[in-house]
Amino acid sequence: MRLTPAQSRGFVQGAWWPRSTRLTHELPALLTALSRRLGPIDRIIYDEKGWAPAPSSIHHAGNTVALRHSSDQSSNTLAVTGEKFGRLVLLVVPPYTDPILAYATMMTAASPRDVSTADELLAIGAREAEDRRLALLAQHRWESEGGALRHRGDTPAPPRRTGDRAGVRRS
Repeated sequence: MRLTPAQSRGFVQGAWWPRSTRLTHELPALLTALSRRLGPIDRIIYDEKGWAPAPSSIHHAGNTVALRHSSDQSSNTLAVTGEKFGRLVLLVVPPYTDPILAYATMMTAASPRDVSTADELLAIGAREAEDRRLALLAQHRWESEGGALRHRGDTPAPPRRTGDRAGVRRS
């Protein structure tokens, strides 16, 4: 996570590079880092299409942090609110981003002079943004239906051999 200096006026006030799209797994470390610098966090506003399903709140450092999804929130940003600091918008660098590109994007987003939008910072056009959103939705649907999960006791299917047809093997 990187934050801009307090006097900055860009579209985002910093950047965050989570390791996954599971908001409840990723938020504790972010909340710890932010609350040390800014004070207690009251609410996180996010675009639910960019994240795995999440509860309406989580507990952190003795406080309840409300988690609110909003269709108005860009899938590439996360808004953090707190009584002491107001509202902070962070660019969310997708977890699958190449580390060198992620670092450069985070440094640019945290620059006090940068006024780029989230999509500009991520070099995403409208078509690519929609493609990413649809891919994330498909992944979440697949995982919620058990597609990516292996249950204890499950045995994997035997591998298919190429060239097999009705039990006859080609040589």
